[in-house]
Amino acid sequence: MTASISTVFMLTNIPGNILIFLAVVLDPNKNLRTPFNWLIINLAAADFVVGIITEPLLVYYHIKEGLDSQGSKEMIVIHMAYFISCTASILSLTSLAVERYLAVRKPSTYRNKVTNRRILTTMVTIWLISLSLPSIYFHVGFTAYAFIFANTSIFVTVIMICLTYVLMKRKLRCRDSTEENYQMSPNEDQSSVSVNYIVTKKQLLEAKITEMFLIVLIALLCCYGPSTVMIYLVNFCEDCSCTTLHWFRDIHILFALVNSSVNFFCYALRSSRFRSAFVKFFRMNYRRDDGI
Repeated sequence: MTASISTVFMLTNIPGNILIFLAVVLDPNKNLRTPFNWLIINLAAADFVVGIITEPLLVYYHIKEGLDSQGSKEMIVIHMAYFISCTASILSLTSLAVERYLAVRKPSTYRNKVTNRRILTTMVTIWLISLSLPSIYFHVGFTAYAFIFANTSIFVTVIMICLTYVLMKRKLRCRDSTEENYQMSPNEDQSSVSVNYIVTKKQLLEAKITEMFLIVLIALLCCYGPSTVMIYLVNFCEDCSCTTLHWFRDIHILFALVNSSVNFFCYALRSSRFRSAFVKFFRMNYRRDDGI
């Protein structure tokens, strides 16, 4: 059963994240190469590692396990890929929360603070941490490190993301009330109306992106919440049988893996810009196939 579920995750993970890569890199509509979307690329890369390494090996291992033929080498690779990708995913979501905070709370200084160079530095730092931190696994083992990971990285990240989102929502509400008062002011000249329209349009776009980020946050909580509960049960359920603990361990991993498969649906398919890029990309390929 776990092998079958992992196969489904793999079949949704790989194509979805490849589409995100192509949409931003090719950018057919010239509107996707933004700091937020480069961080989305980093998140997609972490999810892609799950799709091409962790999930295929997990399918192979679970089939062998079902046939009473287990191997320790596969589990080491699976665990390392799992922890590396989870760490990169969690850190990418944290950086997305910080980026959204700066875009909403500090729009006047956003372009000066969130530059392409800083985004690249952030992405490199995320992967350096993600590649080095899971090495603790070799000293403490899977169960202990999963428990440490759940109580440090996931807990701190969820608290930080929720806090920044609450602050963003407050700022958006204050901005909406200010705009309503401004729109009621009489005797505006045409240039002021045009400038106000452009500013309002940008703010609406930022608010929409922030709302879509909320969907990603909810998906994170729905996946890593039960996953964290399972790893607690593995560590503290003294009356559980080995079979029950085995189920808890596998469910813990599956809930974390599903997050890598749903991010594409939570963000990319909800974004009109991404959907437009996907449509244009498929049309370009269709024309090439027809020799046009």
